[in-house]
Amino acid sequence: MPRVIAIAVGTLLVGVLAGFLWWGTAANRLRDEMQALRNQQADTDAALKGLQAKLKKTEEELQSERERRARLELVISEGRK
Repeated sequence: MPRVIAIAVGTLLVGVLAGFLWWGTAANRLRDEMQALRNQQADTDAALKGLQAKLKKTEEELQSERERRARLELVISEGRK
């Protein structure tokens, strides 16, 4: 009887240890996935800021060209009168 109890306690300890180790690997995997997502978000944020700066520059160039065209049209229309 004492041998059966010892085997049961030993099996229980092995099961608890295996469960603890399994839980630890899952937690580590989730932590690694979270870090990868944060890194990906940082890369995306940097790319987005670059694209926003490029868009702003393009909009400024477009506005400048519109103003230039308006001045040229004004000069041309004055020459026809």
